[in-house]
Amino acid sequence: MSFKTPFLALFAGSFALVSFAADKPSLPQSPVLEELVVSEFRQTPAIDVNTSLTQLNQAEIEEFSLQHFEELVQLVPNMNYSGEGSRARYFQIRGIGELEQYEGAPNPSVGFIIDDIDLSGIGGIATTFDLQQVDVLRGPQATRFGASALAGMVYAQSALPSKETSVNFQGLVGSSGQIGVGAALGGSLSDKLQGRISAHSFRADGFRDNDYLRRDDTNSRDEMNLRGKLAWQIAGDWQATVSGLYADFQNGYDAWAIDNGSNTYSDKPGDDSQKTGGASVKLTGSIGPAVDFVSITSYAASDIVFSYDADWGNNDGYWGDYVYDYFSRTDRERNSLTQEFRFQSSEDGRVFGGSTDWLIGLHGRELDEKSDSSLVGFYDDSVDGPGAFCPGGCDEKTRLKSDYDSASLAVFGKLDSALSEHWQLTAGLRFERWEADYSDTFFDYVYAPGMPVSNAFEPKENMWGGDLTLSYALTDTSNLYGLIARGYKAGGFNVNLARNLVPGQEQTAADIPYDPEYLLNYELGYKGLWFGGRLMADVSLFYMDRKDMQIKSGAQITPGDPDSFVFVTSNGKGSSYGLETTVAWQFTDGWQVFGTLGLLQSKVENYKFTPQEELIGREFAYAPPYTFSIGTSYRSQQGWFGRLDVLGKGAFYYDYSHNRKSKAYQTVNLKLGKEWQRWAIYAWGRNIFDKEYYTRGFYFGNEPPVFPETLYTKFGDPRTYGMTVNYSF
Repeated sequence: MSFKTPFLALFAGSFALVSFAADKPSLPQSPVLEELVVSEFRQTPAIDVNTSLTQLNQAEIEEFSLQHFEELVQLVPNMNYSGEGSRARYFQIRGIGELEQYEGAPNPSVGFIIDDIDLSGIGGIATTFDLQQVDVLRGPQATRFGASALAGMVYAQSALPSKETSVNFQGLVGSSGQIGVGAALGGSLSDKLQGRISAHSFRADGFRDNDYLRRDDTNSRDEMNLRGKLAWQIAGDWQATVSGLYADFQNGYDAWAIDNGSNTYSDKPGDDSQKTGGASVKLTGSIGPAVDFVSITSYAASDIVFSYDADWGNNDGYWGDYVYDYFSRTDRERNSLTQEFRFQSSEDGRVFGGSTDWLIGLHGRELDEKSDSSLVGFYDDSVDGPGAFCPGGCDEKTRLKSDYDSASLAVFGKLDSALSEHWQLTAGLRFERWEADYSDTFFDYVYAPGMPVSNAFEPKENMWGGDLTLSYALTDTSNLYGLIARGYKAGGFNVNLARNLVPGQEQTAADIPYDPEYLLNYELGYKGLWFGGRLMADVSLFYMDRKDMQIKSGAQITPGDPDSFVFVTSNGKGSSYGLETTVAWQFTDGWQVFGTLGLLQSKVENYKFTPQEELIGREFAYAPPYTFSIGTSYRSQQGWFGRLDVLGKGAFYYDYSHNRKSKAYQTVNLKLGKEWQRWAIYAWGRNIFDKEYYTRGFYFGNEPPVFPETLYTKFGDPRTYGMTVNYSF
């Protein structure tokens, strides 16, 4: 990378300004009227954040979720996830986001950050124990963060250390072998140093029975998460927060069946495992009376394994006289390093007569990912005699090894100007230089032994984004806003086209790369608090224009080979519009009613890859026309607690490779309990009416000997129930 050296210099210099820490005046503290949006550059009350935002505080997270962030997605308007794997890691906001990553370079549309550690595209380890807050910002985020995101950003923050000693324990037991144990401890280590550490383990059988192996744990969940934080008051107003996490997920993956039933028949169940270690250091302080400084450094390393029985069956009579046996495995190693510097005005540093706050920042990121994918299989249809496709059997043994290395460096700025007592104008701009090196080698050990095929690409992009927001404060607790925002996503390349693996396609060098995507978001919104803060409502209307929309589709090359898929990304055009609203009403001191609604209409307007002309005019994949949640909770003075949630989602297309859709569905969750000063016990049920619904769908041929194209679907979690006990002091 041509700018790796200056990037590393930025990283090395992240601690240089600590020397200015001594004898600096303290920063003025702003009053906190409601939950703070920690993902903003400046801590801002949620009511004043002029964009479409869902914010979940610790109480809401603990009341609603059982274990994982994928459960919280149901509370976010116009957010969805692809059920690709044992846990959600591929998210979509307003119908924009990846569905999988079987090959090629990582390039997520939805950002995912935990404690300032960038885990975009690999957020499947996001458990909810000891989380303090989750912010989901919808629409392009070019200047609200050091990192950028095309579709939106998820920022999760674990509980902060406090000076008071606190201890929390949690125990959980439930149906399907669910067992969870968690503990968190925090408090002062010295006058200027506070710490907190948490640990959580969760296990479950996985809601599937494998009839062939006579096991109930081939789709199991075995998840462990450790988090820690140190808060250090260095000197004056200089502070440092050090965060660390370690996750070890050893989940099984056996979720598909030829008959689309809830039981499976595979003889070689797969794995969906991830080990991630990461840390971040956030340094804040003032460098003079007019300028505040922020440095955020983060690093994460992950080892990921994704494997599966590709034929979903066995050879003990399941396929009759045919032999059909395939297994796929992908190992990934990912390392990422980020460094961010921000210089922003303090109260004394405002410009234009004290009316305007300003911010200038730099953000650098390096990401390295090595991938090793292998497929081993055998098909024999000799029983068909002269008409056999593979008389005597067809072996397959292939391997694809790839190495991806990218670096980006962005400069961004923001002005926030008070035009009058009621009017506020905010303008932000971002410029980013992105470079990548990609190389791979494909081995076919059966049909081309000793003749590997290699690719190498070195794409480079200059991209820019920004936003312009005008807001009007109706009262101290309500405002209107309008915004225009431009986001971007880097381009890439089609490794399969480079290897000429798509039959019937005329391919030139121009077909191999695809361009960056740009997104223009136009939004009008209202946020307000009424009746002394007892009633909260926000609503936003948006229209989004996707230029050079990146559409990824797959095609099965060889009948009889369930893993002979190639994936091609091409540019097109798309648009969408919709509505998002959240309402919460504290009806009495103990009784609350709340709900969310997302409406979305999307359309693919153009697509260059000719086999998929049928996509034009249809909706985006994983873009349901509506999502909603309606709930109520009650907490008495005697400590009795109850919560009821009804959650729904409209039908959506499963993919861009075919036009099959899910069905609309609704589920109901119920939680009842008793709370004391230190103890709490809850009985809960999720999907209590055992509604069948699906989180992923494939359409291809996987049944010998004819291999008719069929829609195969993956079930969401069935009815589960159990008890949770909490203890704190």
